[in-house]
Amino acid sequence: MLEAVTAREQAYSLSETTVLPEPGLSGTTSPDALVRQTITPEGEKPLVSAIRRIVIRTGGLRPSVDVQASGPVPQSFRKSVEKVVDLLALPAGWNSYSARPIASQNVVTAIRLLAELLDFRTVSPVVVPTVRGGIQLEWHTEKGDIEVYIRSPENVTFFAEDLESGESIESPVTGHEHELKRWVERISTR
Repeated sequence: MLEAVTAREQAYSLSETTVLPEPGLSGTTSPDALVRQTITPEGEKPLVSAIRRIVIRTGGLRPSVDVQASGPVPQSFRKSVEKVVDLLALPAGWNSYSARPIASQNVVTAIRLLAELLDFRTVSPVVVPTVRGGIQLEWHTEKGDIEVYIRSPENVTFFAEDLESGESIESPVTGHEHELKRWVERISTR
């Protein structure tokens, strides 16, 4: 996975986190390039290759995100990224009990995963905060259901079920990225 870089402006207490690309690498060259090739359909460029930079800004009234790309970016990706970044504004106890704030590293993980999964044919997932500081990405369609659980960057799992055939899978994402991509295309393609 790519690493995030954080730079602070002390005078304004603003923080910027660059999500993509990793410093020192081009937008199309990254440590997970081989994985990306296996989950991108033949003849189609991955969304990540069009993204030049994603910057998350925190410290103002609410977090914001800037997606800079060399070409068109699916609206489903932009909307999903905005919803994920908005979770950073949730304070401790956001559920009226003892829910933790959403961990920034989980936001970065979610955005990177969305960049791998979404294209112009797929619909946006529902973005759900978890009480332990994690994020769920959910697709519920007439074809089936997918739930991706991001508990930490090292603990990302998914469950998928095809409502027509009854087929289902529950698996860690690491090592099964291509399988998750196939399920997203199968369940959420317009």
